[in-house]
Amino acid sequence: MRIDRRIWIIGLAAVTACGPAQDADDTAADAGAETADMPDHATGDMLTDDDRASIARVAGAVEAFRDVEAAKAAGYTEQYPAGCAFSAEGAQGIHYMNPALVDGKVELLTPELVMYEPQADGSMVFVGVDYAIPFDQWQNPEPPTILGRPLMRNEALSVWALHIWSPRVNPSGTFAVWNPAVTCEHAKMVP
Repeated sequence: MRIDRRIWIIGLAAVTACGPAQDADDTAADAGAETADMPDHATGDMLTDDDRASIARVAGAVEAFRDVEAAKAAGYTEQYPAGCAFSAEGAQGIHYMNPALVDGKVELLTPELVMYEPQADGSMVFVGVDYAIPFDQWQNPEPPTILGRPLMRNEALSVWALHIWSPRVNPSGTFAVWNPAVTCEHAKMVP
């Protein structure tokens, strides 16, 4: 069974919605060389098959965090930064950080932060993950990396950071700072 690559990137939940779980392995195998180093149609990213597989692994690892209460129960208890982050280029949503994971290293399946878009009814929709290392915890002159991509300097927060926008597709790119498909319009509705 072949499914649209955008759905495959979104991860385990979307794959499950499109068919039996065993089809996910078939889809990855079917993607094969024809998709290696090809731009993703939704974002224009140059993603390799390894990138896509890794993003799907992240989506599976944080699937329970679609429920913000489950994320809080797992230690993602601190809003950092406080409030809903937005700019003229889009938004990031509300970030919840797990302080125990802020340890000077990044690990693919345990992001330091999870991000949510506030909804009109006061609920929040999971939109992606954020990896972060405070400047004072990184002594190497080269930036830290994840999936072969360097984390970016965020001078305002004094951290190295990188997003993975999954499950929310980001038209600006899977690893972009801002997502024009995310809004803080309903941030006042979140308790």
